[in-house]
Amino acid sequence: MRIVHVADTHLGYSAYRRVCDEDCQFKGLNQREVDTYLSFQAFVDRVLELRPDAVLHSGDLFDAVRPSNRALAFALEQLVRLSEADIPVVIIAGNHSTPRIRETGSVFRLFEHLPNIIPVYRGAYERVTIGDLTVHAAPHTDGEAFKEMLPSLTRCGGTAYEVAMLHAGVVGFKEFRMNEFNEQIVDSCYLRDDLDYVAMGHYHGNYDIADNAAYSGSIERFSFAEAGQPKGFLYVDLESGKRELIELPTRPMIDLPAIDALRLDAPSLSAEIESRLDRDLEGSIVRLVVRNVPRTTYEALDFRRIREMAAGAMHFEPRFEIDREKVSIQAGSATINSLEHEFVSFLERYPVEHVDKDSLRAQGLEYLKRGLEGSD
Repeated sequence: MRIVHVADTHLGYSAYRRVCDEDCQFKGLNQREVDTYLSFQAFVDRVLELRPDAVLHSGDLFDAVRPSNRALAFALEQLVRLSEADIPVVIIAGNHSTPRIRETGSVFRLFEHLPNIIPVYRGAYERVTIGDLTVHAAPHTDGEAFKEMLPSLTRCGGTAYEVAMLHAGVVGFKEFRMNEFNEQIVDSCYLRDDLDYVAMGHYHGNYDIADNAAYSGSIERFSFAEAGQPKGFLYVDLESGKRELIELPTRPMIDLPAIDALRLDAPSLSAEIESRLDRDLEGSIVRLVVRNVPRTTYEALDFRRIREMAAGAMHFEPRFEIDREKVSIQAGSATINSLEHEFVSFLERYPVEHVDKDSLRAQGLEYLKRGLEGSD
């Protein structure tokens, strides 16, 4: 028996200001939104060629709880193609598609009316049988309800093959998480070795967690942490245990080597930037981080010229980190340090329950850095 494992398609995602200018059905839409549609369409095309016994989508079909009508219509159009080909598709809800309050409802209800499309989204474990395959499906849900589902993800007998589906981060010998505020984290001990396969979603990189468990990764790149990663889906042979990453065409994302500008004047820094950008950037999403930039150097840069150097890129994101001396202001007996220092000190002094402090610290410092950069 062969199955396809896919996850984190994030239909409806949009970013940057570029719009699609090609003469096609997507003309005038945000280009990154179009990229997610094209990747998903390419995925369905390949599935129709492979004709697996089942498709497992391990969460985050959409990028938002309330996807646009456009994203919803596109998803339905593509799922109908699989439905009409008699290819069963099990889709579990991920954290991006789970409403914060139950009264909000879920767009996944629409999929219940499609033959061969089985959505699992009600915040509870469900067992799905497809011929000789049992699927133990655990959709994302908030709070303790998610942990209560985990003991059910074990072999029950009755079919030749049994697999589990989860949308969560994993901790164990290595951590797999996205550092999102509402993500669920499970211990690797819940990835039962008595199952033929565990199809994971949430972590955007393709990674084997165990002999019988893997993240398929996303089918598009959504952050520079994913630059250079292959993107696609897994084709899994449950009898032999072999799995193959089938890559899909995606937009290139390039995170250029960072520049340390501490000892560079404006002409020298401009030359370094030009050397980094002297490559094929056509249609790519590009980032260049320049660290420790003296303020006088920053103010003397020709930003128009820098952007002209990357004119072929779909999106160019230069990030300048201004060199700052730590500020210490004496106010009576109290000392007021930098905002970043005060934030870290606050976390150390005060208990914060039910939250990963390391993750919160990292996110907080990142937001502060962005805010300070925006104030320059």
